This record gives sequence, structure tokens and C-alpha cells, in this order.
Amino acid sequence: MRGLMALDKFRAAPLPNPPTQWDPQYMRQVIRVLETYFSQLDSRTPNNAQQYTADFFYGSGIHLTFPYGQFQSNTDQTAAAVSTAYAITFDTSDFLDGITLSSGSRLTVPVAGVYSVNYSIQLKNTTNDAQDVDIWFRKNGVDIPNTNSRFSAVPRKSAGAASHLIASTPIMIELAAGDYIQLMWHVTNIGVSIEHLPAVTAVPGTTPAIPATPSVIVQVEFVSEIM
Repeated sequence: MRGLMALDKFRAAPLPNPPTQWDPQYMRQVIRVLETYFSQLDSRTPNNAQQYTADFFYGSGIHLTFPYGQFQSNTDQTAAAVSTAYAITFDTSDFLDGITLSSGSRLTVPVAGVYSVNYSIQLKNTTNDAQDVDIWFRKNGVDIPNTNSRFSAVPRKSAGAASHLIASTPIMIELAAGDYIQLMWHVTNIGVSIEHLPAVTAVPGTTPAIPATPSVIVQVEFVSEIM
């Protein structure tokens, strides 16, 4: 249901009474009144309103709320079989406002709307060949059509040096209140995994300090109501 918003006790200035004959001065007065009225509405906090009420304040602007969430995984994730799709899991909540994480992989939204979702996944390939990785979305346990992205991980550099690839795709998804989404993945070879890298301590003359690399980061943000 769309929220109703009102400016309590907001009053427009009364228009002057019209003359019996055409009068340019009267038109100038009307225009000034209308300009004043709309300039108040266009301001970030209309200054003739005593308070603001709404079912929900979701949208852009000061003191309004966008449901959003950012989640990450700080563990390695592997596929046991090429014949199976796996849900990508998260173990850390970075920023939260309305979006919730449950069952390790389910991201649930509090209100209906169009949501922007973006992910960054650190892939590792330990095989001698290029391997494909499919990543897509499910809503309430059902695959969402046309949401898959295929990434190709190049062969490893050497026996002790895997190749790495960041998989990232932005997408917009229409969701109802209480819907949950999941990120799914599938590989053509189980030698491809999702890898977390620990922080690197600085070694003078060798390497700078490098922050830890999450295996997965995902962001979910409310964009607008469903029109």
C-alpha cells in the first residue's frame, strides 16, 4: 500500500480578489503569491507546516528513510558439485536500516518497492583451465528470470599461484514487503571457489599493509515505490 503524506496545518496565502477590469497590478500580485507558495513547497522543510505525517517516510530528502543494508562474508565458500547451485552466505552486517539477514543467505526487505542490488565476489581459480561461474538472484526461493551473469576465471598462474577475479553486477529488483532475495552461484569446476583473504602486515621494502579482502560484499537499497 502506498503511504500517505501530509503537511499538517500548511496554509497557502489567499489570492487577492479579482477586479472587474483587466489590471496588470492584480496579475503581478497573483504571481507573487503563487511564487511564494511554491517556493515554500520546494524547500527541504516547508516552513509553513507545523509538522509532517505519513504512513511511511521512504524516499529522498532530509529526515526521510531509505531501507538499505550492506553485508559481507569473511570466510571461504566452495562448491561441492558442478551439478548443484549454492546460495552465497554472509556472516557480517556492515550497515543496516530495515534490510535483515536470516538463514545466512536471505536478505529480507521491510516495504514494497524497487530495490537496487549490487554485489562484489572474490573468485579464485586453482585449475589449469579457464572456468565459468554463473551468479544470479532468487526471490522467495525461486530463480528470478534474466538475472544471471556469467564470469570466466582465467587459468591459474602456476601450481602455487591461483588466478583471481572480482565478479560484480548491479541490478534492480521489484520486491513486496517481506520478500527475501538470495545470491546463487554455480561453477563448471569445483577448483573455483569464493575466497576471503586476510589482512597483510607491512614488510618494509617488500609489501605495504593491505586490508583484509571479504569474499563477498552485497548492497541492497530502496530506490522507489512500485508504480
